[in-house]
Amino acid sequence: MSPAFEPALWYSVTAQDDNDACENSADGKTFEVNPCYSNGGKVIIDCGLCHQSMTILSATLLDPQPDVS
Repeated sequence: MSPAFEPALWYSVTAQDDNDACENSADGKTFEVNPCYSNGGKVIIDCGLCHQSMTILSATLLDPQPDVS
């Protein structure tokens, strides 16, 4: 189950590719996405190689939030 995200906030997210046919899924490799924006409270991270959605393992709300001007 994916972590709950509040809308319009920035997070540090750890994701994993579970597509066995993709080399990014080898050896339990994980990816850090920081910063990651929760658009409408939803976060979708796609693999850059196989273009399938990755499994979000954890998310930490950034504090302080980035100043995006």
